[in-house]
Amino acid sequence: MSTRPRPFITSPHLIGLLIVTARLIQEQVAIKLSPLGVSYAQAVVLVRLYRSTAGTVAQTDMIESLAVSRASGTLVLSQLEARGLVSRTADRSDARRLVIELTDAGRDLELPVHAVMEEVESVIRRSLGHDEVADSFDVMRRMFNDIKRYRHTRA
Repeated sequence: MSTRPRPFITSPHLIGLLIVTARLIQEQVAIKLSPLGVSYAQAVVLVRLYRSTAGTVAQTDMIESLAVSRASGTLVLSQLEARGLVSRTADRSDARRLVIELTDAGRDLELPVHAVMEEVESVIRRSLGHDEVADSFDVMRRMFNDIKRYRHTRA
């Protein structure tokens, strides 16, 4: 029998709680988006485009921001393109790169998609005070940045 310390087993850990919480949030967003005919992954792309100051995002940057494989990201973008919500065109400065842009139909979904996100966000925030929301953002950003750096250093 091993006598080495096993802190993961013997102490509280965040992995399970974060994963399950994220899944429950994702599930609620997906349920609320269903009447719009948009999946959670598709909505994430749309929101990223809504927030883009240029109104466009390079396909490689979009897929990177989704934290999914190139194949999965390309599939989501293809689905959005097939629905006429986004277009993909060659970058004017580098024809090897694709740029994603909202179509008029994609822009028409902005308010309903944001309404869904705001509704679920309000559920998340209702158990937190104002300072706790700010502190949570700070903590989650640090965790995000650390795990993102870790992701890029794996062998």
